[in-house]
Amino acid sequence: MVRSPRRGQLPERPSKAGAPSLSRLRPDSWLPYGTAGAAAAFFAAIAIYRHDRFATGGYDLGIFDQTIWGYSRFHIIRNTVKGVPDLLGDHFHPALMALAPLYWIWNDARVLLVAQAILIAVASVPISWWGRTRLGARAGLCVQCAFLVFWGVLAGVVFDFHELALAAPAIAFGVYALLERRTWLFWSMLVVGCLAKEDIALTFAAMGVYAIVAQRRLPFGLAVVSTGVGWFSAALFLIIPAIAGHPYAYWNYPALGPTPAKALLALVERPYRALALLVDRPEKRATLAQLFGAWLFLPLASPLLLIAVPSIAERFWANNPSLWSTSFQYTLPVSPILAFATIDALHRIRRRRPTNIRLTGRLLPLAAAGCSLVLTLAVARPLAPLLGYMSAERAAATDSCLDTIPAEASVAASSHLIPHLTHRADISPLYRSRNAQYLAVAGSSRSVARTLRAGDVKSAPAPLGAWYRLVCRSGDATVLERQPGGARVSATSLVAIRSGR
Repeated sequence: MVRSPRRGQLPERPSKAGAPSLSRLRPDSWLPYGTAGAAAAFFAAIAIYRHDRFATGGYDLGIFDQTIWGYSRFHIIRNTVKGVPDLLGDHFHPALMALAPLYWIWNDARVLLVAQAILIAVASVPISWWGRTRLGARAGLCVQCAFLVFWGVLAGVVFDFHELALAAPAIAFGVYALLERRTWLFWSMLVVGCLAKEDIALTFAAMGVYAIVAQRRLPFGLAVVSTGVGWFSAALFLIIPAIAGHPYAYWNYPALGPTPAKALLALVERPYRALALLVDRPEKRATLAQLFGAWLFLPLASPLLLIAVPSIAERFWANNPSLWSTSFQYTLPVSPILAFATIDALHRIRRRRPTNIRLTGRLLPLAAAGCSLVLTLAVARPLAPLLGYMSAERAAATDSCLDTIPAEASVAASSHLIPHLTHRADISPLYRSRNAQYLAVAGSSRSVARTLRAGDVKSAPAPLGAWYRLVCRSGDATVLERQPGGARVSATSLVAIRSGR
């Protein structure tokens, strides 16, 4: 018999209603899996559409594609896109090696986009399981849908590939395992999370703190060890760049202090300053309002929100304005936590008003899903850029032009062309080129001419045009081959080629 939870406590043993056995599934029990599958297909279609229309970039798809392509060939190669000897020295994410075998099936950067779509969609399944346990099948499905249409999730889907795609399901299943007291599942997710990205360990450390504070029945050793392991792994966030010769490479918190030690001292001496720093800019306040508003501000009523504190603080304490926006992948780690906190808040409302099951079992979960969708479509609008990409014909012409570059040649390319050329040992952005054999420049002929005239490409001391001959100009790409003594490529000739003269 399962006890009714009191004062933040959880059930003494896992609830059998959360993850139903496949042999006893009713038709409505398949809906969470079908919903996740449909979402994965939709996410993958969006991501592939962006890539095929040259909307992905060197940062981050090109960076990860080159490294994981190297893993698939059993090599840890220099990441020439990022410009670091080893991407593991930039961030600690060895879990990405698990994706390398996918390249044996489909040797293309798009395989990462498909994998990301599946991983993010899978993160919604434990949300539905726990929602079913606490609120019923319909409410659980509504919260799962709210997660899948949440702007923070879709913003991650439409921004290339990132290691946080591995962290999202690790956090989701980790929180579920914590709440349902599934020890081995929790430990396995702790390992995956720490190997996905070093700062994700802070989230698992927060799970340990929550376990100590809110769960008397959870083994005390499990809570303490998970907290300790989390903080130790999170230290890699500072240690690894230092080992790689870049101390404080990712220390982006000057408002707290110039070094980690001084920032920690400032947090102890002036905690009010740290709290004020979370909302000291209009962009931060707007993003936080959308972050919680998409869930009807229900997560604020749940102690589970404690687990999200490290991710939120790390993001809004930073000095990088990109982290404060509703764009990119930065909301992915906190998204599953907000979904679980919403379920917990609804369950708490039900306990206080047990007769109003319709409100917490149907109306509020459905309202949360609707609000999440409205904010996604009308306010954050992560899908809006999909309407402005190049046509399929122009993309095909660009692809055919890039195909003229040999597979083993070194290339310097514009950002949006890099992910289509990263299966090679030497591919770099144009601004960091050092006598690459080929140049792949995006844009109109006039913009290419400006690039050549401005000397944006660091090549030979002679004028750039004297060292490269035009190979192809089609679609959105211009390809030039390094050939000392070749004909000079001038701005006038490029414009003439484009106009057909």
